[in-house]
Amino acid sequence: MWKSIETEQDHPRHRLILTFVLPAAFRHALQGTDEVLVSSREDGREGKVRTWFIITPDGKLYLFNYAYARRVARWRNDPWVRLTVPDTGESVEGRVQFIEPAELDGAVEALIVDRWGMWGATTAEGLRRMLRDRSHVLVRVEVP
Repeated sequence: MWKSIETEQDHPRHRLILTFVLPAAFRHALQGTDEVLVSSREDGREGKVRTWFIITPDGKLYLFNYAYARRVARWRNDPWVRLTVPDTGESVEGRVQFIEPAELDGAVEALIVDRWGMWGATTAEGLRRMLRDRSHVLVRVEVP
């Protein structure tokens, strides 16, 4: 599924170089939509759910969810995801990277508070507390 940049890198011990920036065509398809379909795997099957997202000005996509949600359990066991823009078929595959409170910067915090304030993340400190207390998770999607 993951392809190496150079053929000599195709070795089980080599790690792929992943970026956080979404392809331009995918970002364009996301314009005007509030949700993305997130597919993840469990026991050889794929589960798919609609979810809100944020994209930073530099093209990084974040998802925020309850820590006990089934999709989060799937992400912990297998970080692979496919993001699909509803009604377009435009999709990209990647991996989720769980974000710790200390990794947040002010710009990302502001976007999250604006988007998910009604979930209890009404301030940057509230968001950090939710992540620190593990009631919620924040993930960034890395794409090859």
